[in-house]
Amino acid sequence: MIDSEFNGNDELSEELVKAGLKNGKRIVKATVKKLKEHPDKKESKLKFKEEQSNCKITVRKTSKDIAETAKTNTVTKEAMKKAQRKKQQVKNASKKRKAAAAVKDTAEKAGKMIIHAVSSNKGAILIVIILIIVFMLLFTLATSCSSSFVDSGTAYLATSYMSKDEDLIDSNNQLCNREKELRDYIDHMPDYYIDWDEYNYYIDDIGHDPYQLLSYLSALEMVFEYDEGIQNKINQVYDSMYHLDIESVHEVRTTKHTEIDDEGNEIEVTEEYDYYILNVRLTSKSVEEAVIDELKNEGVYDLYTAMMQTKGNKPDLF
Repeated sequence: MIDSEFNGNDELSEELVKAGLKNGKRIVKATVKKLKEHPDKKESKLKFKEEQSNCKITVRKTSKDIAETAKTNTVTKEAMKKAQRKKQQVKNASKKRKAAAAVKDTAEKAGKMIIHAVSSNKGAILIVIILIIVFMLLFTLATSCSSSFVDSGTAYLATSYMSKDEDLIDSNNQLCNREKELRDYIDHMPDYYIDWDEYNYYIDDIGHDPYQLLSYLSALEMVFEYDEGIQNKINQVYDSMYHLDIESVHEVRTTKHTEIDDEGNEIEVTEEYDYYILNVRLTSKSVEEAVIDELKNEGVYDLYTAMMQTKGNKPDLF
């Protein structure tokens, strides 16, 4: 019985295996057939997903470009507005400069009238002219740019040499002559100190800025004449500018030479002699360095500085 049952199961198993193989072949054939009929279906799905992704990226980029373009347009408009404002400011500044130039020109003419009056006549005519000028200045207070007119006129007067040109030139010539005498004296030192064995020179520059001298004199006295008082003042400036030191040095030096003694032998002899050295030292300052303390003590150093900047409004005087 056992054998018969086993054989029965064995036959059943073989049938099942055959059926399974048959069904497996059918499934494989069906799968192959489907793949042959639609080989790109899976690829199409992947491609569709990829296209969808690219589309999203494109949309995002487009939105960003629009935002950047709008931002750029805003910046451009703002820059154009600033440029227009700047252009208008430049235009307004140009108008103001032209108006100020016209006012300054008028003020300078008024200042020159006063200077000319002061230089040519210090009597009654001068007083009348000054009163006329003052009236003109007061009258312009009610007009536009009057403040600039008054300021310019006052500045022009304050920085101008109001003395006569001949007084200014004579004052400068005096200092030039003193400097020339000093230079000649140093150049001919051996003529004054004769028979010195050696001359040594230590000389600073000799010369001056004429506008420093005239600004100094004008700051102390707005209108001056080339008189004894001014001459003494210039001599004081010269003495402060230059210091000449002459030093004589006496040395005892020795020399050796050969002589023949009484017995006919050569002997070396040492002798002493006097040697004289003249040392000439000149130290100098500029006019400003010589007078700056006086200007500050008198409270007119700022006025001196202003005149120096304008050269007394006479830059062609020398």
